[in-house]
Amino acid sequence: MEKITGISNFDGVYHQYVIRDQKMVREEVVTKKSNIDFLLDPQYPVWLVRHAFGQDMGVEDYSELKEEDYLSENRGKILSLHQKTGIVRDLAYHGLHVPFHEGTYSHAVGPIHAGIIEPGHFRFIVEGEVIRHLTIRLGFQHRGIREKILGKAMSEVMSFSETISGDTSVGYAVSFSKIYEDMYGIKVSQNIALFRSFLVELERIAVHIGDLGGISEDIGYYPLYGVCVTDRGAALGLMETWTGNRFGKACVRPGRVRVNKRITAKQAKDAFFNLKKVYFKRVRPQILRALSVSTLKERMQGCGFISELDVQKNGFLGMVARMAGVADDLRMGNPDYPGWTTLPLTEEHHHYNGDVWARMYIRYTEIEQSLKWMESHLEDLDWESLWSENEKVNGTQIENERKPKAGIYTAAVEAWRGPLLVSLDIDNEGLVKNSYIRDPSVLNWHALELAVRGEQVGDFPLNNKSFNLSYVGFDL
Repeated sequence: MEKITGISNFDGVYHQYVIRDQKMVREEVVTKKSNIDFLLDPQYPVWLVRHAFGQDMGVEDYSELKEEDYLSENRGKILSLHQKTGIVRDLAYHGLHVPFHEGTYSHAVGPIHAGIIEPGHFRFIVEGEVIRHLTIRLGFQHRGIREKILGKAMSEVMSFSETISGDTSVGYAVSFSKIYEDMYGIKVSQNIALFRSFLVELERIAVHIGDLGGISEDIGYYPLYGVCVTDRGAALGLMETWTGNRFGKACVRPGRVRVNKRITAKQAKDAFFNLKKVYFKRVRPQILRALSVSTLKERMQGCGFISELDVQKNGFLGMVARMAGVADDLRMGNPDYPGWTTLPLTEEHHHYNGDVWARMYIRYTEIEQSLKWMESHLEDLDWESLWSENEKVNGTQIENERKPKAGIYTAAVEAWRGPLLVSLDIDNEGLVKNSYIRDPSVLNWHALELAVRGEQVGDFPLNNKSFNLSYVGFDL
């Protein structure tokens, strides 16, 4: 089964990005003549089209529509099309009026939230305490990253890659590095490729531990919350031990990795077991305790449900797909992930049925999956080589010594939220002419809209945390 997960327009030529056989494939689309053609074709998810081609058309006013029309399957096709001009609307907030009937009320949350959180607008229609529907609009902190990398060379672009979504710094750095390695014809050793995969998995472990704590906090279960808040630091500490930065920034660069030379290769290898010890001694027992508490099961099971059909129809990605039983994973068969095996989604479908419980449980199983895979390949890494590698080769040197090959280059990495997609159109001088960057959150925000329909208003924070989507990764 294949899934369309990206669309772009480079110099008037449309491209679609398809996950096929656990690989990301870019292909030209010759059957479409305009942006509207994508909007009116049901195989392209509405959120994807509006993110790729949407423009500011001012205030969205749907107040005169019947609620059933607003929520219909054809909703996106009707509402995303500006009837007078044929321009596709974007997904940024410019003012929003939605339909509701007598006995219901409109309830707005954000963009300013209580706490340290990024801005986003959530418009609820509520009947009593039950959410009838939710509309999400983002776009409040446009940083202009795509504009900033235009006309820039590799040595300047790489630092921007790590700011697209800060909790996925390593994943994006790997994606951009793969593009430049392809463009400059740089062959990366299996040793470096494997260590990069270790870093991507370590990033996943750190975020998952933090999210398990966040979900527990929203439930009011503080034994696991307290442990995760503190011991997430064990994963971040290992990242700092290996790279010199808690988030792995400035480590992954085209053709190489920059490691922390203040420690020895042996110390770097042994540091993995410190993380394993903390996890199995302190974190895992509290996770298992939480998963066995009947009141927590009752709170999470059946709450915020997403079906396999929802995943396929709306193009939901990564962890959101897997927690609903859909085995999407770009690590399968990937040479950078030797011996990678998928989770038993079918065999344990009662744990992966698309609710908050599934989003809690999959974080636990993915932590264990990543730790087990890393340990099984610990001896395959040549740690001495990694820690003695000559760091004199830098981006500027590559640009001076190698001739770039113009063209469109694409890379995808299965980061912790799901597959990151980066496609760069590069000219003969190695400068960026155009870009397409699609964070998994672009598609998965709509999953949150669907998950909370029919749920209690008080369940929204729990559902929101269980997805933990990126605001900034959406808004470039």
